[in-house]
Amino acid sequence: MASKVEAKGGKGGNQWDDGFDYEGVTKIHVRGGLQGIQFIKFEYVKGGNAIVGPIHGVYGRGFTQTFEINHLNKEHIVSVNGCYDNPSGVIQALQFETNMRSSEVMGYDENGTKFTLAAGGNKIIGFHGSAETNLMSLGAYFMTLPPIKMELQGGCGGHPWDHGIYTGIRKVYVTYSPSGISHIMVDYDKAGKQETRESGDRLGENRVQGQQKEFILDYPNEYITSVEGTCDLGSASYSNRVRSLSFKTSKERISPTYGTVGNRTFVLESKGRALVGFYGQAGYAMDAIGAYFGSRPIPPSPSPAEKLQGQGGDGGASWDDGVFDGVRKIYIGQGENGVASVKFVYDKNNQVVLGEDHGKMTLLGYEEFELAYPSEYITVVEGCYDNIFGSASPVITMLKFKTNVRTSPPFGLESTSKFVLEKEGHKIVGFHGKASDQLHQFGVSVAPITK
Repeated sequence: MASKVEAKGGKGGNQWDDGFDYEGVTKIHVRGGLQGIQFIKFEYVKGGNAIVGPIHGVYGRGFTQTFEINHLNKEHIVSVNGCYDNPSGVIQALQFETNMRSSEVMGYDENGTKFTLAAGGNKIIGFHGSAETNLMSLGAYFMTLPPIKMELQGGCGGHPWDHGIYTGIRKVYVTYSPSGISHIMVDYDKAGKQETRESGDRLGENRVQGQQKEFILDYPNEYITSVEGTCDLGSASYSNRVRSLSFKTSKERISPTYGTVGNRTFVLESKGRALVGFYGQAGYAMDAIGAYFGSRPIPPSPSPAEKLQGQGGDGGASWDDGVFDGVRKIYIGQGENGVASVKFVYDKNNQVVLGEDHGKMTLLGYEEFELAYPSEYITVVEGCYDNIFGSASPVITMLKFKTNVRTSPPFGLESTSKFVLEKEGHKIVGFHGKASDQLHQFGVSVAPITK
């Protein structure tokens, strides 16, 4: 069922309506003149055939611009931005947005009263409006898009499973062993209620419990936007099983890689859409996995946290714990030359969240700094870094944390290069950095302090 968005622009002119009995728009012709847009013409697709619509307006002196939409590649128009002249009411310029790109600005002049035709990322399948010697107004028909089912990735063994389609995802649990992924369990959200679905075998083909890791999302403010996985190339179905998985979110947070990386990489993603369900094939192992992506674009986060630039060296691999409500506890592991590892305990929606280890813990173990959460929160991190013999990149040698009530002892030794991480009126709600067997770089994410 199509929904009609009223025409925007000036008054007057003759009403026209191309209708909405189409699968989409394939080409747009816009003729610009001295007074504004003279005419507009659309080419549609219906039943796989091209339908050329009539000219709306009058052909005069000027120039024609065209914009083609590759509907065979699932490209479609999602919105139109324009402006019209107040005295005359003539539309001056138009720009069309698809789910993949934007057209150039079509017309002469962008000055005037601006307008937008949009309906939550839904697909435009037809246009209507009014015109005389020029285009006076433009409206559109929108169609709600169905969820997108991404193709299965992996092998062909096991039995089919399908979790279905939900509103969003709250948490993902992945069980894996050196041979690959054996089991996945997901806490979905369905109209505000949690539903848990699982597939695969926790014990795996070797009948030994593998590692289970969980990845928690800040739902409904955070969504999974893509899944990157690997499998192995091979003729036998068992050699193509899913070996590893990692998840990327709408907050640009990336999970650790769960499993053992194979030699073929695949990505499950639909640009601008949130992942709302998994399906696949599994027996003793996760033989294949696919995903559903929602019909609507990802809503903006109401109050995104800000990531402050990490300080220190550029060595090691990047890590990012993400954004939480606050920090409950800090673990600092020291080595001979500096900070060897860090780990944090966060709070999210009144649940304790244990972060990953970053770096390599030594025989010295961890020192701890516990906060009186929620009344106590971190406002400042002070630190030092230095070049260490045998390391190609500087390492963090000391960290110290200031809260709204006290200051921690320094963890490590001071060195020549010092840094401070803080933003006035903000508290620290997450950490990121770079690490190898030592901590090379340290950064924070901050959010406004609220009562």
